[in-house]
Parts: sequence; structure tokens; C-alpha cells
Amino acid sequence: MSSYSLKKGFNWGNALFLIIALILLAGIFTPVVLRSAYDQDKAKLLANTKSIAGALANFKSDLGSYPCDATREKLAKDGIKYLPSGTGANEYLAQLLVSEYLETEKAFFAPGMVGMVVGDNIKGSSETLLSRGENSFAYVMAPEGKPLTDTNDFTPVILAPVKEIRDGEPIFDGGPYADKFVMGLADGSASAGGIDGNGQAISNCRESLIQTGPNSLFGNDTPVVKLPLIR
Repeated sequence: MSSYSLKKGFNWGNALFLIIALILLAGIFTPVVLRSAYDQDKAKLLANTKSIAGALANFKSDLGSYPCDATREKLAKDGIKYLPSGTGANEYLAQLLVSEYLETEKAFFAPGMVGMVVGDNIKGSSETLLSRGENSFAYVMAPEGKPLTDTNDFTPVILAPVKEIRDGEPIFDGGPYADKFVMGLADGSASAGGIDGNGQAISNCRESLIQTGPNSLFGNDTPVVKLPLIR
């Protein structure tokens, strides 16, 4: 050890101990901080999910069905000129905004999801109404642009965060919410569940969340999951 180090009281042993202590502390607190961030984002997502699910329930009660091709035509006949004409989740869920069952595009945002942004609330045209990236939720319908009909209180009507559809099955992104997903239910509530290693929702006593046949959450309907448009 040099005379300079001795005069300054430098000790390599103490320095090494300090470095190790800092590494250990980082290992302890980093997961706690990340978990807190996950929980905060999931809480915001659940709140937005409940808002949309409630709006869907009210929409169905008043118009006779969930948003679909038929309700789009009905709204157009009522004088609404700027409904998007596509067949994705954004276009169908936009009906909640033009019919004023939801007032803000911000309700469709899921924090932490890649390719999604908070809605700008520019709703005066079909191009700006719930445009690409402003909706984070997949929407569950029946085939051929028709709405779900055979529902119970626990039927999922919206899902997040869905990243793709594989063989008709929604595949969830486990990153944003620590391997959790959320669903808005037909009774207007919101619920969270787990995601397995393949990205599929874990559904108790079922092989698949959206399975048909016995023990299905969709009754006699065949569920079709419509993806949101990402940026």
C-alpha cells in the first residue's frame, strides 16, 4: 500500500465491503420498487377497465346489444356521421364515445403497454376518434361483426394486455403487469387474473378463457377477440 493511501486512511477492505452492501441493498429494494410500479399501473388499468365495462353494460341495456355492425348502422341513422368503419376493437369501442356512454378517450389507456398513448380527446372525425394507439383493450364479440348475446355476469367483454391472437386464443403480454391480465365483465365490473408461460390466461377449471362448449363463459356464443390498433 502506498504512503499516500496510508495518509488518507484508504482501506480496500472497507471499500469492498461498501460495494457489496450497496449491491445487496439494490437487490432488495429494486424488486420492491418494481412491484410498486406494477401495482400502481394495474390499479389504473382496473379502474379504466371498470369504466369501459360499465359503459358497455349501459350501452347494451339502452341499444339492445353491445357495439357491433348493427348498432353502428343505428347510430348512423340517428345522425352520427363520423363513426369509424373498420372491424377492430378501436372501431367498435368508439361507439361508446359517440353515444356519450363514455366522455373521454383517456378511459381506454392501459399504462405500461408498448405502443399505447393517452387519448387526445379529438373526436370530431372518424380518423381521430379512438385512433391508432388510443385504445389498449381487446374487444370480445361473436363472429361476423355480431355482438355477444348469451352472457352471464362473469362473461369477459374486454381484455388487456393482449398482444396477439394465436389459433383464436388471446395471447397476453406478461411484462406490463407482472404476469397479470385484466378483463371487464358483462356485469360492469373488472377482474384480474394470471398468465401462464405461454401467454395464455389462467382460467380455473377451464382449458381456455374463451373456450366454447361445456363450462364456457360465453354460453352458446363463439367468442371472437378483436385486437386494438397499436402505434
